[in-house]
Amino acid sequence: MKAVVKHTAGPGGIDLQDLDEPRLEPGKVKVRVAAVGVCGTDRLALDGTYPYEVPLILGHEVSGVVTEVGEGVDPARAAVGDRVALETDAYVCGVCPYCRVEEYNNCPNRRAIGTTADGGLAEWIVIRSGAVHRLPETVSLLAGALVEPLSIATHAVLERATLGVGDIAVVLGPGAIGMLVAEVARNTGARVVLVGRERHTDRLELAQRLGVDRAVASDTSDPRAVVDELSHGVGADVVFECTGAPAVLADSPRLLRKDGQLVLLAFFPEPPMLDIETVIKQELSVVGSRGKRPSSYRRSLRLLSDGKVSVEPLVTHRLPLERWREGFELLGGGRKIVFDVDLADGA
Repeated sequence: MKAVVKHTAGPGGIDLQDLDEPRLEPGKVKVRVAAVGVCGTDRLALDGTYPYEVPLILGHEVSGVVTEVGEGVDPARAAVGDRVALETDAYVCGVCPYCRVEEYNNCPNRRAIGTTADGGLAEWIVIRSGAVHRLPETVSLLAGALVEPLSIATHAVLERATLGVGDIAVVLGPGAIGMLVAEVARNTGARVVLVGRERHTDRLELAQRLGVDRAVASDTSDPRAVVDELSHGVGADVVFECTGAPAVLADSPRLLRKDGQLVLLAFFPEPPMLDIETVIKQELSVVGSRGKRPSSYRRSLRLLSDGKVSVEPLVTHRLPLERWREGFELLGGGRKIVFDVDLADGA
């Protein structure tokens, strides 16, 4: 099979290789990969700034069709022909305090596809049956490849933040995660302000078409002025930091009301600075949101099935697997790339 493999540590060291198909094992399913989204983590493999275990098949935003089912797999979980989206949890111990409550993202023994276990930038993947989620009939395989990033947004908004009807949510960063956070936040009944830069005009306009209340380019308008207008000078209830830019994080507390909440989703290239004195004096809550949980996938699929969020409009480029390098290099600037591995029906 064809697969995009990180075979050497450091910068570069990635090629499209011909490998044997993975073998089916008890408790696992074999999936014919349909589509794979790429994100900044994959770009780190090209830059050599993430300590990948090599050799490793990259890719963790995966949809596909189940072709084989291993011994012991519950038919209620997976069956041949199922159209599925995959969780990233290739292995979890199942016995730690976190696993016992399905907080697999916190399992200390967790291994994840595309970073510490072979991923989905390949024609086939074998994964534990508990990591597959059937796609509703109305959800395409293309949309299925974005269930993973949507689940990151769902986890942040619905499982980590405290956000309700009439609240004001500011989302910093109009990349794929920021756009999805804005969509999910809108579904709580909150008023949503998405903040980007003038170079993100297309993404900001798309966000407004998808229902965001206000979209602001921070280099031409002051986001705090927009927040003040909506809140009568009080400030935002929740700010979601989705940029990974230290300067943006440092400026974020000024957007919040007293007793507001700052939710951190992005990873930073270096330890960022945050004004802790302001956090104390304004009684702000700072909350981390890492990855997602099975509950996040279930919520995401309900949102998609009910037509409450739209993910396909976020896709800016669709490429064949052979053009993996071009896709990696296009990352950034709000672009969302999906590789069509086996989307024969174009869905």
